[in-house]
Amino acid sequence: MPPVLRAPNGVLADARDSWNAGKPLYDPGEIRVPTFLAHAEWDADLPSSMLYAYFEKLVSAPYKRYVQIGEGTHFVMMEKNRMQLFHAAQQFLDEDFRVGQ
Repeated sequence: MPPVLRAPNGVLADARDSWNAGKPLYDPGEIRVPTFLAHAEWDADLPSSMLYAYFEKLVSAPYKRYVQIGEGTHFVMMEKNRMQLFHAAQQFLDEDFRVGQ
């Protein structure tokens, strides 16, 4: 048995390189579908300002929603306020976004 376990992380390396170069993988302005973004209050991995800046770039999305979940981290989906996230996501998915309604 080898003394270490190795796993390919090329995708992570590519994302890191793009992130560090300030070169996005795609343009949020090209997203043309209803878009839901959720963020947790204590998320140290993704500052609120970054997510809100992304939200503002969703200029082609016909409908967009930003939800802030209180008292949660980047892993809010496994924490005490996860049901707030689940309910907000389900409400968004249940909405009818057809044009003209």
